[in-house]
Amino acid sequence: MLGAGAADFAGDVRMETSDKREAILEAMLDLIVERGFHDAPMSVLAKRSGASAGVIYHYFPSKDELIRAVYERVKAVKHEVLLKGYSQDMKPREAFLQLAQNSYRFYRMHRREVRFMDQYVNSPFCGDGTAWMEDPNAAKVLWWFRPKKKGGVLKDLPQEAIDALTQGLVQSLAKADKGFSAETVRRVAETVWEAIAVG
Repeated sequence: MLGAGAADFAGDVRMETSDKREAILEAMLDLIVERGFHDAPMSVLAKRSGASAGVIYHYFPSKDELIRAVYERVKAVKHEVLLKGYSQDMKPREAFLQLAQNSYRFYRMHRREVRFMDQYVNSPFCGDGTAWMEDPNAAKVLWWFRPKKKGGVLKDLPQEAIDALTQGLVQSLAKADKGFSAETVRRVAETVWEAIAVG
């Protein structure tokens, strides 16, 4: 059995390990946003993170695994923001309004993560885009917000039109120099819902 001093030391080691790994992920996120996937060498990453190449490879056996770890971290942040205040008990309209406001907040407040995701989804690292389906809350949302002919609650518009009127519009608002109040974003979302929802 560990004594108190040994237990404290073990806790310090875990904390240091967590901090070092976090520093590597943060530095890699910044590098990719600034320079892209192919111009993010380990030498620069080591300098920025304060971790040697050996330490980096201890946590992440390859650059590809490191990039995927950054993606998982960013995805977790995005999901946390997008699903804040959402409940499976919500009706589709209220869920849509909540998610629209959350999306605006994410795109407005997490620009670095948004730039990373934009690069990631257009890279060979990205899979088939079904990662959202792993979350049961997100899966229900995606099921709802499809055209009626596919089992959803939206008008039978091309998916490209739905994407442009929803996420596309929210992203455009978030990228504007001027910030919009939560009330304004909700009113915009209400207008979009009236335009695209069935009934």
